[in-house]
Amino acid sequence: MESKRKRKRINAAEKQGDIILDIEAFIKNKSSENARKIQSTKEELEIEIYCDKHYYLRNQIGDENGKRDGIGYEFIEATLLKATKHLIYYALKIRGFAFINFDEGFKSRITLTQHFNDHDIEDLNIVVEYHYLSMHKYEVTVITALRKNNFYFNDGSYQIELYSDGTSYINKNEKRKVKEISSFHGI
Repeated sequence: MESKRKRKRINAAEKQGDIILDIEAFIKNKSSENARKIQSTKEELEIEIYCDKHYYLRNQIGDENGKRDGIGYEFIEATLLKATKHLIYYALKIRGFAFINFDEGFKSRITLTQHFNDHDIEDLNIVVEYHYLSMHKYEVTVITALRKNNFYFNDGSYQIELYSDGTSYINKNEKRKVKEISSFHGI
């Protein structure tokens, strides 16, 4: 018997060409099975960074234990900038957590703790206060900074632990016991 010649196959990927998305289509989003995007906007934040005299003196002159190494602005700047998105995430996720101070009432402070991959380097702890200036403008003041593992922060206060891989944990000191409240593992 004569062998049949195999038919040439059509490559569907070649024939398909460019994929065109229908911008008026109804798609699934976080709230609905059938939703249509009508707009997307982007907002910018301006954050002014200040240092308190206490921090400035500890960094420049030192205290009874001498000058504090590793707390200069060049060390804390990256931690302050990285902490912003984590603070916003936790403020949106955790009921009752607010890190922005307004003119009236109690002034809350947050401890930002940067952990390093090198275990010989002590953690960088930065105590900060954030204040509202306008809808898109905020100020952060560095109250103090200290290189120390297992840094103690005040009862009722929060601590954000930041890691080099972009993850973080938020802790609260309740009745002298530190409790992990939530975590962020990136998107």
